[in-house]
Amino acid sequence: MARKNNKELTAEQLPKLGASPYLELMQATAAQDTDRKSASIGLLMLWLGDHILDVMDNDLAEFGITESKFDLLLLLTLHEGRELVTPSALAERLGIRRASVTALLDWLEKRSWIAREQSAIDRRMIHVSITSEGRDLVSRILPVFWSTCSSLPIGLEPEEQQVFDKVMVKLNASIEKRLGVGR
Repeated sequence: MARKNNKELTAEQLPKLGASPYLELMQATAAQDTDRKSASIGLLMLWLGDHILDVMDNDLAEFGITESKFDLLLLLTLHEGRELVTPSALAERLGIRRASVTALLDWLEKRSWIAREQSAIDRRMIHVSITSEGRDLVSRILPVFWSTCSSLPIGLEPEEQQVFDKVMVKLNASIEKRLGVGR
């Protein structure tokens, strides 16, 4: 499809390029010592991660929530009754900026799914907790969440799933070590 001068393309009109142009760009721009095969695998992993989030967001849309917001509710659910959770701790665990967590918390609080309150020990600190409405939402979403998770490797044979699981666990541990964070 030829592009006319000064004409903007919508997402539907933007042609799919496939991997070739990206690999050509890598050949022209990557540092000399970059392992091209590893870079290609990394690019595919990046795309796979994006696609997985899109699938999850599509399946969670019926609840009016995205995976990133649901992830925050899950963290609060799993830490409930164990530790007092601060916005900074959430930002660090999720690997996002504090301002991004604040925006997520504002959105969730507006829907009464989380609550923020000042620390009784240090009034400068804020603690975040999930509300009963938030717990109810999480319990309604979890069956869909787990169903979506189980559908992701559906194209793999059982033996392939076993190998893939081993590789993913190893990659995840390596990346968590690199980042200094973990779930």
